[in-house]
Amino acid sequence: MNSNNEIYQRTSVDIHNQKRSSKSLFGLILSDLLGHQKISLLLLVLIIISAGAVLVITQQVRKQLFEREQLLLEQDVLESEWRNLVIEENVLADPKRVENKATNQLGMSYVTPQNETVIVIKSK
Repeated sequence: MNSNNEIYQRTSVDIHNQKRSSKSLFGLILSDLLGHQKISLLLLVLIIISAGAVLVITQQVRKQLFEREQLLLEQDVLESEWRNLVIEENVLADPKRVENKATNQLGMSYVTPQNETVIVIKSK
């Protein structure tokens, strides 16, 4: 009878411990991590931090690449405008020099009624 009573007590203690363990499984895992697995917990935290840093840096790089592309496009437009202004400045500063250069080097001349030729193309 004494042995039956002892078995009953052990069984009830085991059941009580299982219920207690299953109620706070998260608490048990957390206490195990904090108590015995400090290095694993530290590595987990470092992995999460590094993953967040990768996301932030990737976003910054994409933003900077987009801004660089916009600036290069703006630079192209400004260079084109600058070239046009330089040409206009040269023409306005000395139109005779530009005219002489066009006539002498390139063989260009003004169109007059005598040297004008009109070509008419009839369509079907």
